[in-house]
Amino acid sequence: MVRHLRGLGFKLLSIAAPILSGCFAVSLPPETPPDGLRKLTQLSDATLPVRIKTGDLTESFRGFQYLFMVIPFSRVYTPTLREDLLLQLSVAAGMRGYAIAEVGESEERPLVVELDLKSLSVNGYDLLFVRKPTATISFMARMYERGEVIRECPIEYRATDAAQFAFTTELQNALTEALLQSSYQTLDCFEITHIPAG
Repeated sequence: MVRHLRGLGFKLLSIAAPILSGCFAVSLPPETPPDGLRKLTQLSDATLPVRIKTGDLTESFRGFQYLFMVIPFSRVYTPTLREDLLLQLSVAAGMRGYAIAEVGESEERPLVVELDLKSLSVNGYDLLFVRKPTATISFMARMYERGEVIRECPIEYRATDAAQFAFTTELQNALTEALLQSSYQTLDCFEITHIPAG
């Protein structure tokens, strides 16, 4: 009887959770510029023109917080993804002596780095005694020279960690890590690895 009631309770929860997931939402706040970013930008020796294309990622829904690994309980949104990626790219480039200058779709520059976003997922998993916030981003990075593609790099990074919770703060930390490390991957692929000589 007890086993039957437990099974019935779990079945009801598995039915109700997807419905409730439409009612509960976690909207991750905008990334906060780290201390010293303004100073890094002021000390930069060169400017790196960047264009970010969001493609099909115009919707801000990115994933779920899950109960027992498989039951979606609340939706996760990242309404400022484009701005957040630009910020973390600015941090990575600033550490190498470059300031980021965003350029428009039709704006021409001798050299432009383009990030064409393909996918982003942000999820929090409940593993009973530990939580696992994760964020995975993928995009195609291209370098243009006078309008012609001279190099392409498929970029993907998955940030995950064991945590006591998988709420807004932990999900935000995973997202920040994914954006920052994928930015470093982009710079490495294009061999933007050294501070330019003055």
